[in-house]
Amino acid sequence: MGLAGGLGCATAPSNNGAAGAPNSGAGPKTISDLIRQDQGDATHPASRTGSAQVASTASGAPSSNMKDYGEMTVLGVKLKNTHFDYPAVVNSRVEHWVEYFTGRGRPYFEKYLERSEFFIPYIRPLLKQNGLPEDLVYLAMIESGFNNLARSHARAVGPWQFISATGKRYGLMVNWWVDERRDTRKATLAAVEYLRDLYNIFQSWELAAAAYNAGEAKIARAVQRFSSNDFWVISRHRFLRPETRDYVPKIIAAAIVAKNRELFGFKTAIARPGADEAVAGDGEIVKVIKTDKPLEGTEVTSEAIKAGKVPPDVAKSDPTVGKIEDDQEDELDDDDLATSDGPSITPATLSVPLENTTADGQLVNNSLPSVDQPLAKPVPMPLVSKSGQVSGDELAEFEVQSPADLLKVARASGLSYLTVKSLNPELMRWCTPPTVSTYRIKLPASTKEKFLATYNQVTFPRQVQFLSYKVHRGETLNRIAQHFGIKVDPISDLNGLSSRMPLRNGLRVLLPMPNDRSRSLASLDVRDPPEHRRARRRRRRFKSVSSQMREEARTVAKR
Repeated sequence: MGLAGGLGCATAPSNNGAAGAPNSGAGPKTISDLIRQDQGDATHPASRTGSAQVASTASGAPSSNMKDYGEMTVLGVKLKNTHFDYPAVVNSRVEHWVEYFTGRGRPYFEKYLERSEFFIPYIRPLLKQNGLPEDLVYLAMIESGFNNLARSHARAVGPWQFISATGKRYGLMVNWWVDERRDTRKATLAAVEYLRDLYNIFQSWELAAAAYNAGEAKIARAVQRFSSNDFWVISRHRFLRPETRDYVPKIIAAAIVAKNRELFGFKTAIARPGADEAVAGDGEIVKVIKTDKPLEGTEVTSEAIKAGKVPPDVAKSDPTVGKIEDDQEDELDDDDLATSDGPSITPATLSVPLENTTADGQLVNNSLPSVDQPLAKPVPMPLVSKSGQVSGDELAEFEVQSPADLLKVARASGLSYLTVKSLNPELMRWCTPPTVSTYRIKLPASTKEKFLATYNQVTFPRQVQFLSYKVHRGETLNRIAQHFGIKVDPISDLNGLSSRMPLRNGLRVLLPMPNDRSRSLASLDVRDPPEHRRARRRRRRFKSVSSQMREEARTVAKR
């Protein structure tokens, strides 16, 4: 469900490297290796003299640096923001898509720009931290329109539109219980690794993006056939599909319009301050200083408040003493993270980012980010609801024993079941996967104390009890699954039985449903929606008519 598909173009959504993608993601390959693997011939003439050899010996992608392209004019509009770290080329194809995004596709692009205010501040630091161009964030816009619930007809899922095989190859868990392609952070980190591997192969961000769309083997064959590693030279030919030839122009056009939205008639981006920030009088986001002492060099007066020199929290406080009225956020101590000596296991704990912990798991206070690996600034997690509405919440991760019933998690945190589901879009069912011992679940940071206090109570009913079914004579797991309208894989996983194995009469089989008759099947999300397959056009077969049959037809007509 790429941007082209959402805007009504004829191009099909991306399969993200499904065609010709290698089965292993262990390190970059050369173009010759890709072609040999695709053709299954070790003596393929890919290494002959004259072929473009763009194999990389680099260990990673280059550092991301914004470049000022100077004066740029697109469709007669002189751009104000000409800073790009992705190769920005203005040609007829780029201008075609700029005209489309600002014309016939404007309603869709407005929606994607609205979502970008939540997704770009979250994704861009992850790209920068890993040394990739920050403007690759617009690749996700083209792929899904910044929608973590997006699903294409090719079964590509998530904001980066990974197919199942590629997602698993880069560490994403994809099964009946969970689909981490819908997790914005995990999918972004997987896309970072995939794009880095593609760059290491082709040494070109344009070809890396094209390979993300068409598959690395397809682009490798194009490089070999036309003896060029220039995307614009290759895209002149019809060897690549129209979708792939337009893929890079779409990314550049989306970046140009998004960075100069006011010039093309779109609304100005809304400033969204964080939890410890506020919008000053001049519209600039300022840091809110929480202290019980007067601000040094700043007198809390009406003039200072109007000028935006004093944050709103200070303005609301008593001007005579300069104190701030706030409810201080609780901070973690080393004692809070210490484990007990007894054999008991805490049902839920607050997860601490690895960057702030030492090798022995102790929390590092006042730890500063290193120069080589700058930590991304904490920003709200972007989420898109089933209705298409976008929101951003500051979330905290809690490690719970799995399986954990989301309804009980919701009750412990004081939230609704649908809210917990929306905050964890990768969870496909009513509980966390029973195939793992623990699982990290995301909840609003404001519910931290309430959830931990309630969920960790001994009397809290957090234990998950699956519904058991008594097997009748001649039944198999496949037949039981068909009876309840669910897939056989989760039943097989829960019971450790083969789907084809004959079952003994009277055997109790666990079903992936809670033993709670008050909950309907519709609320449990155990039945998958029917898959919509593209209807294939059938060619009409014209029966050949012999001369004898024509003569007989004329004779009948004369009568």
